[in-house]
Amino acid sequence: MRMEPLLRSSVYIAKGIGSPVRFDLVGYQDDSTESVVIDFDNREVRPYAGERARYGFRVQRELVEHLIFTDEGDWVNSLFLSCRFSATRIGRYNEFIYAFFECLTEERMQYAEGWYDEHERAVDTEDIVLGDWSVQRRCPHLKADLRRFGLVDGDVLTCQLHGWKFDLPSGRCLTSVAPGVRAIPYQPG
Repeated sequence: MRMEPLLRSSVYIAKGIGSPVRFDLVGYQDDSTESVVIDFDNREVRPYAGERARYGFRVQRELVEHLIFTDEGDWVNSLFLSCRFSATRIGRYNEFIYAFFECLTEERMQYAEGWYDEHERAVDTEDIVLGDWSVQRRCPHLKADLRRFGLVDGDVLTCQLHGWKFDLPSGRCLTSVAPGVRAIPYQPG
């Protein structure tokens, strides 16, 4: 299947998904269901083996076969925005899933990976004070200005632009597999 070369070339998007994504493909005529997994950890498409999949889609098999046959490079616009599917998830929304399905050509994947790489490497050296914490000014997610969008509640920083949360003592992202935030307790003076 042509997704496997894209899975192998994906670094940031695959890491951001960090879980198998299950597709239940339902037959149009007989309601039979075949389940497949896009395994972002092992970079393969394979039959579903009963493992936990944090994200799942149920869609008519013929729609997916058509997208594959026509070599559609953007399933977000051709399938997901048509609302001809149902979805399940464990946990929060994961934008990396939809980024992957927008990038089903080598050119699109290279562009998206380059964008994430550029933002991953961007050094954010400016710190601001939020509550009792000194934190980096830009959100690690999409570089939103935390002076404007950051909200601290106890030891949790929320970037209100997209709802991403960070544990301030460890810096760890609580919302997704993503870079953490730089934070230290604020010491005036």
